[in-house]
Amino acid sequence: MSRRAAVALVVAAVLVVGVVAIVASSSSGSSSGSGGPPGSAAATVPVVPLPSSVTVAARTSVVLPMGHLDDPANTFWQLFLRPTGGGAWRLETPPGVADNGGLVVSLPSAGPLTAGFLTSADLHFSPLAQTVDGGSTWTPGQLPTALVAVPDALATGAGGGLLALVAQTGQSVLASDGDPTAWRTEVSTAALARAVPACGVTRITAVAFDAADQPVVGVRCARAGEPGVLTPAGGGMPRPGATAATPWRDLEPATPAVPGTSTVLRLDTTSAGLQGLDEQQSGSSASLVALWAQGVNGRWATSPALSLAPGWPVAATAMGGGTGGTETAVLLASGTARRIEETAGPGAPWTALPGVPAGTGALAATGTTTDAFVVSGSHLAVWSWTPGATGWSRTATLTVPIQYGSSS
Repeated sequence: MSRRAAVALVVAAVLVVGVVAIVASSSSGSSSGSGGPPGSAAATVPVVPLPSSVTVAARTSVVLPMGHLDDPANTFWQLFLRPTGGGAWRLETPPGVADNGGLVVSLPSAGPLTAGFLTSADLHFSPLAQTVDGGSTWTPGQLPTALVAVPDALATGAGGGLLALVAQTGQSVLASDGDPTAWRTEVSTAALARAVPACGVTRITAVAFDAADQPVVGVRCARAGEPGVLTPAGGGMPRPGATAATPWRDLEPATPAVPGTSTVLRLDTTSAGLQGLDEQQSGSSASLVALWAQGVNGRWATSPALSLAPGWPVAATAMGGGTGGTETAVLLASGTARRIEETAGPGAPWTALPGVPAGTGALAATGTTTDAFVVSGSHLAVWSWTPGATGWSRTATLTVPIQYGSSS
């Protein structure tokens, strides 16, 4: 890291003097148990949990909170990376910026990894950091405003372009040609609501690039219809300044109709292509549907619906695992109980993994292995499960150097 880069990160660290609230249901609790069978849930606006993982051709990332999880000022979000072909998990959190507010990561198949820090207290913009060598060195960047607290608030295209979902004018998507310090506004929630009235867009929940390197956004649809995955109608982003008349459209998911509201929880470009996860609600029932884009025309394949039991919200997600890079896995939490459900790909049923390790707060899927992450203060235990195994095996223990009290 250059001296100028180090100074920039230190300045950002000084500015971060407080924290934002952490979603407790997605980062706390310590017990085993698979819980009851899925059922129905009350109709509420789904929370999009920050603990998350994605697997691409070369590596897997996982983002999760550590420290004193019942004290936001002493909760610190961490990034771990592992080569997809095997090897150990490594702590690669960008240095120099307090991350109590949360951390989001864009992990492309090629090109720089970009990490974004959520704002807290007097910090009104989100610092960024990029690495081209897996975390050995970082180059700073920044957004003019705050990232939205969702796991897919950042995206990197095959051509090096960047997208960022920010809390500006309600919510907006910013774009960059690759410079993490130079951004332009491309589309807002209000513009999408006007462009796609059949959806009834109420908020943007994810950004990504498709197989043709075109931008796509995931949204919450307040009206019945199809999952809310939208893209510019003419292909490519509109010209800067054209947000008011942006001709966005549905990405033609060709999925079974959603009878109620729909919220895209994840939207990622994995080694198998564009992949999504949608939470759908109708009356008092709720379910999850995994989505996989087929080719470049925006057609989709889906999983069967996974019904959610009352009081069992999604606490963490993992995308891009499995032998074909098509696996989607979710961690569901109810009090201290945990369960993990996985679907291997289009049309494959959801399968509950047995005996989830006590206190699991995040998960990752690489190849045929599913990893569960259990945090105890500054210590992290990684438990692994493979099909046919009689139970989970503890495969790693890591200690993270956390400076408690550094954000107070």
